Amino acid sequence: MGDKKLIKQIQQGNSDLLDVLIRKYYKDIYSFCFRKTVNSNIAADLTQEVFLKLVHYIHSYVHDGKFKNYLFTIARNVCIDYYRKNGDVIQFSEGLDAPANDENLTKVEQSEIVMQALNDLPDIQKDVVLLRFYHDMKVRDIAEITQTSLSTTKSRLKQGLDKLKKIISEEDVF
Repeated sequence: MGDKKLIKQIQQGNSDLLDVLIRKYYKDIYSFCFRKTVNSNIAADLTQEVFLKLVHYIHSYVHDGKFKNYLFTIARNVCIDYYRKNGDVIQFSEGLDAPANDENLTKVEQSEIVMQALNDLPDIQKDVVLLRFYHDMKVRDIAEITQTSLSTTKSRLKQGLDKLKKIISEEDVF
């Protein structure tokens, strides 16, 4: 069943379908929140907050565009609100050490280096890179989620990728 049909039935009183909708997107939203905070406990809390907001506002939701974009917009705003309240207290190094320069790095270690580099990006670039490459979203959808123009989103993506290349090349890992 498509999102539009699910939402319409939920709005008509079939609240059991909320669980279907939440299960469909839970992993994606948790993944986004985790990459924004790099802390599984905080990511789980923020993910719950996203879905609580969804439950609260589902009856006023008007299907205009992709529901997934709407949900990621909520997730992004919840993460922004978290950082506003708590400051920039989460750092990638929390519980993770960057691996030494080694030709035999595992994919996990390499991904930790990439996450470290992502953590060094400004949030406006980090969001665009995360949504594009970790959630396989189109630039047009990312522009909608981040509430920016298409050209601004493209620019942020290019700037973010350029900074990532520079940070990773300075690590001299790949």
